Amino acid sequence: MFFGRVMGWLLIGLAVIMASADAVLALGPAEYAGIITADVVTLIAGHAPDTTDAGRSMSSTLAVALLDMPAWVAVGLMGLGLSVACRKRQRQRRFVFRR
Repeated sequence: MFFGRVMGWLLIGLAVIMASADAVLALGPAEYAGIITADVVTLIAGHAPDTTDAGRSMSSTLAVALLDMPAWVAVGLMGLGLSVACRKRQRQRRFVFRR
């Protein structure tokens, strides 16, 4: 659980850094080309993700939508989900005797 919380917070921090880099790119003098998730996946995997499905099932449509998002949104959502899933929870006591 501790590792999950640490990784979640690291991903949230990475998303903040990516969002600030995206803002710097937007304010620059050149044409704005944001960092999308497909670019990050290409850098990590070494090849572009294959999203050419003729049938366009629900999962492939969702994958295309996720890969077209800004990278900081996708990384931030993963970090938020991981930190919420691995949070500390208080024990619930069902039977409490009170005098």
